[in-house]
Amino acid sequence: MVSFRKKILYFHIVRCKFYKKFYFKWIGTKHKARNIFVKNKNLVNDLKGSEWKFSTKSVISKAYPVNLQHKLRSEHGGQKPPNLCSDLIKIFTKKNNLVLDPLMGVGGTLIGASLINRKAIGIELNNKWIKIYQKVCKLEKIKVQKTILGNANEKLEEIKDESVDFILTDVPYWNVDQLKKTRGKRASISKLSKFNSSKMQTKEEWLDDLYSIFEKCFQKLKNKKYMGVFIGDIYREKNYHILSAELANKISTIENFTLKANLIWFDQSKSLHVYGYPYSFVPSMIHQNILIYKKEIIDDGTKNP
Repeated sequence: MVSFRKKILYFHIVRCKFYKKFYFKWIGTKHKARNIFVKNKNLVNDLKGSEWKFSTKSVISKAYPVNLQHKLRSEHGGQKPPNLCSDLIKIFTKKNNLVLDPLMGVGGTLIGASLINRKAIGIELNNKWIKIYQKVCKLEKIKVQKTILGNANEKLEEIKDESVDFILTDVPYWNVDQLKKTRGKRASISKLSKFNSSKMQTKEEWLDDLYSIFEKCFQKLKNKKYMGVFIGDIYREKNYHILSAELANKISTIENFTLKANLIWFDQSKSLHVYGYPYSFVPSMIHQNILIYKKEIIDDGTKNP
C-alpha cells in the first residue's frame, strides 16, 4: 500500500512534468513568434540575430573553395569567389531582391546571387567574359542572370532608377593591366592585361572614370540600400598606393552616398613571393578592401544624421 507521503510526492512530480512541458511549449512558441517579428522588422536582410552579429566582423578570413569552374573563371585575372559574393549579398539583401554589378567580369557576383535566390544584372565591356560566365552557368546548372554588353557609363542608362537593392562590383585597377610584375630575374605580364587595351591613365583619370560610373549607380540604387566595392591597394615604383582610401574619398563626394564600412578580405589563396629581398621590404598583398556605401536621402533631400 502506497503511503500518503508518497502519493503527495508523486503528485508533485507529475505536476512539475506537466508545468515543465507547458512552460517549454509556451517558451518555444514565444521565441518562434519573436523570430518572425524580428525577421519582418529586419529591413536589411533575412539574417537571424546570431547571423547578423557574425556578419558585422570587419575582417573576412574565411577560406573559400576552389569550385564553380574556378580554372575557367581564372582566365580573368580579377575574378572573385562566388561564395564570398553570396555571403556579402546575404548581408545586404532579402530573397528575390535585385543585385547589380556594373563591372561584372566573369560574373562572380551574378553566380553568387543565383546560389541564394537573388535576381541580378551584370554589365561587361568584353563579350569574352560574358561568354565564360554563361558557360560556367551551363556546366554548373546555375540560373543565367541578365547580362548587358557594353560600357557601364552608357549601359547603366538602360536600368530603371531606384530599382536595385544592392550593388556589388570589383573595379579594374589603375593601369595594373598595362604594367609588368618583376619576380627575381623573371618578368611577366599580369593576367589583368587581358582586361582591356586602353591607354595608360593617370590616377586622377582612373578615379574620374570610376566616379562617373558610381554616380550613375547611385541613381539606380533604392534609397537606404547599400553598395559594396572590391578594391585592392598596390605597391608601385617604390611607393605604396592606398587606392581604397583614394577611391573612398572620391565616391564620398557623391551627395547622400555615405561610407559605412571598410571590410577587409584576407585572401588565403594568395601565394607569397620574395619581393625586395634582401635589399628592401616590399609587402605581399594578400588582402583586399570592400568599401560599403549606403544611399541615404530623406524627404527634404538632405542627408541623414
